[in-house]
Amino acid sequence: MMHLWKLGVAGVLGGLLLAGCQRKTQPEDPNTWKKVDINFKRIGPDGYAGPSDGKVVVNYEFCLPAVEKYWKKVRQIDRTAEKMAGAAGRSGCGPSEWLIIGSTGQANYQRVLFELAALPYVRRIQETNWE
Repeated sequence: MMHLWKLGVAGVLGGLLLAGCQRKTQPEDPNTWKKVDINFKRIGPDGYAGPSDGKVVVNYEFCLPAVEKYWKKVRQIDRTAEKMAGAAGRSGCGPSEWLIIGSTGQANYQRVLFELAALPYVRRIQETNWE
């Protein structure tokens, strides 16, 4: 019986030590949202916009320095992201940048946008207007 009690105490202490080592999330910087130029009022919580009989996802775009590790980080955050090498888009990407197109058609799309905007190498995210 004493042996089981010691295991219980050890388990609790071990759990407390591990809890103290957990990665703490940084508080959100509200200024990050200033980098996102999308009208969220017209997008529902499911990520779709438009009338009930014709809802569509909203696409967004941004320029990304043409660095493979940056692209990998973007893909970790946003599984809808597509790289459009050689295209400038409305964002005006330069020759050493990739145009990245993503979509609100995903779970937690606002969180995805925030995390993308928080990347120091993403200057601005704007809605894509397909013309």
